[in-house]
Amino acid sequence: MNIANNILKRSLQNVYFFVGTACGGKTTMGRELSKKYGFIYFSDNWNEPNWKEWESIIDGKYQPHSYRGGKPFSNEEYFSRSVEEFLADDKNNQAANMENIAFSIMEIIKLAQKNTVVADIWIEDYDFLLEISDYSKIACLLAPGELIIRDYYQRDDHMDFTKAIQSLENPEQKFEVQNELFRIGAKETAAKAKKYGLFSIMRSEESTVENTLALLEKHFRLK
Repeated sequence: MNIANNILKRSLQNVYFFVGTACGGKTTMGRELSKKYGFIYFSDNWNEPNWKEWESIIDGKYQPHSYRGGKPFSNEEYFSRSVEEFLADDKNNQAANMENIAFSIMEIIKLAQKNTVVADIWIEDYDFLLEISDYSKIACLLAPGELIIRDYYQRDDHMDFTKAIQSLENPEQKFEVQNELFRIGAKETAAKAKKYGLFSIMRSEESTVENTLALLEKHFRLK
């Protein structure tokens, strides 16, 4: 049974959605809004409990793009791919992403029955996003590629990722592949947000938590 998007939208009226790039401020702003207004913060970042719960229920019958059949995950094999190989796998990644989103949406709906929720989930399909929510409840938080590269590997919540690459053969080469993917992703995400007319904030060296929070409050009509 597929649940129609208009039905999902009705159940997601109490939800604000964050999309965008890595290091754009989604986690920081989600937690700041939740703390200030008493909202519930939900994230599907790979190091969050929600992601761990999702991984525990993946089934090859229902999530064929996410299922690895219980095989051990080889970091060496995964990170040894070229930029072109990563990009060529994008179609399967998007399909796996939608499988994760299905789980996240159901979890968010449960939370949103009695609470306002700030959802930081990795939705790349903006057509789908705009069918289940409104422009006024969506914010795209962006960062340029070089800023992502500077900050991503240093964050405490990304240290497992950083250490995994550092432990492999030729880590410098593998980091450069990830850096190029960050550059490409940052440009593509910013262009897509502009194409869809989403409210967007581009992080810069001058950005502050206070100023970004004020912009979000105005957009979400919280003031």
